[in-house]
Amino acid sequence: MAKKTTKKKFSFSNMFKVTESQKQDIATGKFSGSKAPKNSAKDDFLMDIGVKERNQAYFRDLEDRQKRGREASNKLGKDLRGNPATDRSRPRGETAAERAARLKKEALEKRKTEGKERRKKFYKQKDERLAKLKAKLLNLA
Repeated sequence: MAKKTTKKKFSFSNMFKVTESQKQDIATGKFSGSKAPKNSAKDDFLMDIGVKERNQAYFRDLEDRQKRGREASNKLGKDLRGNPATDRSRPRGETAAERAARLKKEALEKRKTEGKERRKKFYKQKDERLAKLKAKLLNLA
């Protein structure tokens, strides 16, 4: 009969648990000179979240990884030289939707101004007709 595989259970209490040997290495600083091979990025991630037990290479490389992570977050949105990303610094052209909205807005403004002019003309003509009619009535009386 096949042997049942035992899967290591995840728990938050074990997530940041450091073994006695690791505590000693941290206290003495021995791990910094460790000749252990470098962990893969996958192993580092699993050790970060506590799924895999941390080893000397993890602690040896931790400071460097943290430093590189801070630098990368500071450069977020910048190119390799540290300048703002080019797509944000140079003006972009007008999109089709923006152009259509602009043209619609311009047409509406034009209609409004034409309407105002026609209204002014209408009331001016109305006033002139009333004035002529009034003058005509006054001359008859």
